[in-house]
Amino acid sequence: MITRRFLLAVSLLLFFAMGRGQEEEGKERLRTGPALAMSEARAGHTATLLPDGRVLIAGGFQPSRRSHESAYLATAELFDPRTRRFTTTGSMNFPRAGHAAALLPNGFVLVAGGFSTMGTLSSAEIFDPVAGTFTPIGNMHARRGGLTATPLPDGSVLLAGGGDKEPGATAEIFDPTTKKFRATASMIFPRSEHSAVSLPGGLVLITGGASRRETVLADAEIFDPRQEQFLRTGTMATPRYKHASRVLQNGDVLVFGGSSSSVSSSPLASVERYDAASGRFLPMQPLRHSHAKLAGAVAAIPGDLYLIAGGDAAIELYAGGEQRSVVLGTLDRPYAYTTATILKGDSVLIAGGCDDSFRSIRTAWIWKKSPP
Repeated sequence: MITRRFLLAVSLLLFFAMGRGQEEEGKERLRTGPALAMSEARAGHTATLLPDGRVLIAGGFQPSRRSHESAYLATAELFDPRTRRFTTTGSMNFPRAGHAAALLPNGFVLVAGGFSTMGTLSSAEIFDPVAGTFTPIGNMHARRGGLTATPLPDGSVLLAGGGDKEPGATAEIFDPTTKKFRATASMIFPRSEHSAVSLPGGLVLITGGASRRETVLADAEIFDPRQEQFLRTGTMATPRYKHASRVLQNGDVLVFGGSSSSVSSSPLASVERYDAASGRFLPMQPLRHSHAKLAGAVAAIPGDLYLIAGGDAAIELYAGGEQRSVVLGTLDRPYAYTTATILKGDSVLIAGGCDDSFRSIRTAWIWKKSPP
């Protein structure tokens, strides 16, 4: 049965400029307003919610003006939801895309790894939101593109996988007190473009990703920060990478979309739930559309609701409890490598992305609840 909470959430508003929200069978038409514009076009960036409510947008890529290859960005900007404006801030010391970012206990942001014209990066830096500057802090123990950075209960950060020429299994831990990286146990499987989420109690669930010889994994594993070990857990029904994982209120995990192949376009609509108590993956009702390359484009809204805003033109709202998805609107075309960030007040910032030709966009949108 559809709950009142779910029906209320369906009345969220999408503000975008590419056209009017399109009505699907039995769905409301969405009202529109002016789009927002970032300082420059970008995709494959990171978006980190700061303690003061602003969002740090860092790095990414855009088409090169000199060649058919992508140009990697060192630039960064801040979105202020009070003014609804993006403003430039200090640039990173290294241009990067496909990197990872994690909020530290002191409100600073760790940015590490990624891809660049210089190759895969091992460098890391810290953003100071008061000074608006990035400070280099040395290198990780390995070059990592397509890695994950997951905060641990003691304030440190687990950096896992990613790779240079091939995905790696190594992992390391960043200590924000010493600003140093130290090696920890290796994962069971080499992987990049995987997903990692913190579970209640401090464990980290790692799912999927591309492994060696272009294999896409269905395997999952658990990192135990007390023992600093990776442990086997259940296997997903579907191999997937460049997917998204988000934690439910009861501590289980939903795994959304992604691709089942690293060498062809094989987008997925399937959803699985990781049962934290049994360590098993269970099938859920799928999304209405297939969504690939959406790792940063799923925003968790209180009440086990999830806004899926990447990898397809459709914007969907998925209710974890009801196992039901509603298409809220459709953009003019699919955008991949975008980000969706929950803001204070449960609105969502959707920023950037690229189309099928890897043309990045400056456009950003705001989802928010309808006025009463």
